[in-house]
Amino acid sequence: MIEKWCCVKPESIVRVGVVKTATPYFDTLSYIPGSVLRGAVAEWLSMNGREGDIKAFVENVRFGCFTPSSFKSISLPFPMSALECKRHGYFTNVPSGVTPGHGIRDLLLLSTAYFELKRQGVKLPVPLNLRCLREGCGGRLEQASGFYTRTKDGWVKCSVEKTVQTKVALSRHRRGAQEHALYSVVGIKPKGYFTGRIWVKSEEYLELVRVAVEEVGIGSLTTRGFGRVKLSFPSELSLPGVEERVAAFNSKLREVWSSLAELARVSGSRASEEPEYTYFSVDLLSPAIFRERGLPSLKLSLGGEFEPVLWMAQPAFVGGFSTAWGIPKPAELGACMGSVYVFRTKASEEEISPFLRRLEEEGVGERVDEGYGDVLICHPFHCEVMPV
Repeated sequence: MIEKWCCVKPESIVRVGVVKTATPYFDTLSYIPGSVLRGAVAEWLSMNGREGDIKAFVENVRFGCFTPSSFKSISLPFPMSALECKRHGYFTNVPSGVTPGHGIRDLLLLSTAYFELKRQGVKLPVPLNLRCLREGCGGRLEQASGFYTRTKDGWVKCSVEKTVQTKVALSRHRRGAQEHALYSVVGIKPKGYFTGRIWVKSEEYLELVRVAVEEVGIGSLTTRGFGRVKLSFPSELSLPGVEERVAAFNSKLREVWSSLAELARVSGSRASEEPEYTYFSVDLLSPAIFRERGLPSLKLSLGGEFEPVLWMAQPAFVGGFSTAWGIPKPAELGACMGSVYVFRTKASEEEISPFLRRLEEEGVGERVDEGYGDVLICHPFHCEVMPV
């Protein structure tokens, strides 16, 4: 399939529903799941008398997750291994006009090398001490959350601005306002962009997606002016290929491994100079639904050839609403966006590259056709920022 990066620009308030709670507030997600765009295309086909084309469309197009960006550039969720200073958390290298912080660092490569050496029986003289390295600070590091983008001028955290509109329910019997039936809708202000990936069997589907999404809109309340967007496929949006990312991941891991091995030798413990396996990470760009023996699980399994080494994951409830059926989709327990899994294998980087490309293309877990299980192999963040 052909991978295309896509940019969604909101032109009115966008609301993407979440699992409802017992409050009068109808909240919204801060990102756009792939199922929302898929539903908009299916609705457009149905409106134009092309219901028979929906099956072929679903089989030939897969949507990833679309995350917010302040600029027309690729935005990605922070992996769970990202850490920032509790006192002054932000990137150090930032564009002009943005207040820098003490830096956002990554724990994954260090943790992988640390625990792999420990499994070999290597005795390291010190435990991992997660503290801010800025002179005079020494503050505790905490998990960074949300989204970020990298621009030519520096790094920027990305978020959405939300707004609230209070509405009154209508009585179906009197065809007027229903007394004591106020509710508030939370939506995303039409600012910035959302970027994500689409996989298509043929590029002719791209124009279909663009026309359908712009005519129908995305999310809920589209008949009341919500969800109007413009969609484009900028050629400048791209990431390094899987092979390049895997090579950079292992190169950086060898550097961290060498530093820890030298520290172990100083303390009198024997440690291998370099890792003997090939390593790679699988980072979730959207929530994923895993099962183990029929029960919900946070664990990702790729088969016997790939041995899990380390994983950082948290649970999340996933659900949605089916416009076609007019009923909510089943809510399930899954692994949340940002979860990261590290695997090792005896195979070389070149041998595993086709499998990893297919993994990104097809996704992981269940209900991948709805946008769940969108993954990125060897997230660039692990190699680009300063390690802990």
